[in-house]
Amino acid sequence: MNRLQLLTATRILEHTMPVTSRRLLIYGAVTIALLFAVLAGAGTFFGLASLSDDPGFWGQIGAVFGLVAAIYGLRVAEPHLFYHVEALQWAAAAHRIEEDSLPAGKEQVDFLRNRVRALFTDAKEAFSLRSRLQEAIVDLALQLPPSDRFGALPRRLAQGLLRILTGFVADAVMAVILQRQERSAWRPALAALCRNHPIVFRHILLAKTFSYLLLLVSFWLLLKPVGWVDEALPTDLGAWKYVFAAILTYWIKAAFLDPIITVALTLTLLALAREADESILAEWLPRVPALSRLPAG
Repeated sequence: MNRLQLLTATRILEHTMPVTSRRLLIYGAVTIALLFAVLAGAGTFFGLASLSDDPGFWGQIGAVFGLVAAIYGLRVAEPHLFYHVEALQWAAAAHRIEEDSLPAGKEQVDFLRNRVRALFTDAKEAFSLRSRLQEAIVDLALQLPPSDRFGALPRRLAQGLLRILTGFVADAVMAVILQRQERSAWRPALAALCRNHPIVFRHILLAKTFSYLLLLVSFWLLLKPVGWVDEALPTDLGAWKYVFAAILTYWIKAAFLDPIITVALTLTLLALAREADESILAEWLPRVPALSRLPAG
């Protein structure tokens, strides 16, 4: 993944501004909900324990409780976020990559929503396919160099690390599926991955490095305004200022960085999938049972 691909991905997102703006707003609302959950939990527990010897301690417990509850709620809502936000974004990006025109304004959102609904009737169905794709990609990666080196680790740990590394690939494959409007379009995409895994994995590593570097810079920059708020408050936020900065950094990741990197990887995968020979998958089916759980047609 080079600078040109990242610039091209950014330009594609600019050409799909209705769904991109919608994504920014929705993840902005999610970020505000996470911040509010921490404050609401702290305030509630502090109020209930106001007659105790140490209400501040219970306020801290309430803040932790609020954050954990919010993260759990976000996890429960993940299929709906994928269906109503992510899938529309990937469908729009793949459409533009193929140089197909899109309607403008609200009509663009409606057009893409109809394309997603033509393939998946509900959020559970769409997210289930994405999860099965992720499982198959992780199992493939465990046997393809250079990520086969993770096989020396305990299997659960290796799968967890590869799930983090290859999340963008599953979304890029979903983009191919949405562009072709065929659930079985995962076949040329994963065939391209098997045939060209050094290219794809190199792009993944570069993308992750780029992402984490920008996230670290964003986190450091966001500590400044959070520190200003901390100084203005009568009480010290302590370690919570780092939590608040991390929550704000999550918005930058979900709203800006993830789409750019996923679209850049989709550019690569769509190009490779055009010339992919699906017969290579026959070699992998006995070794990766998760492939047999993907739609055949």
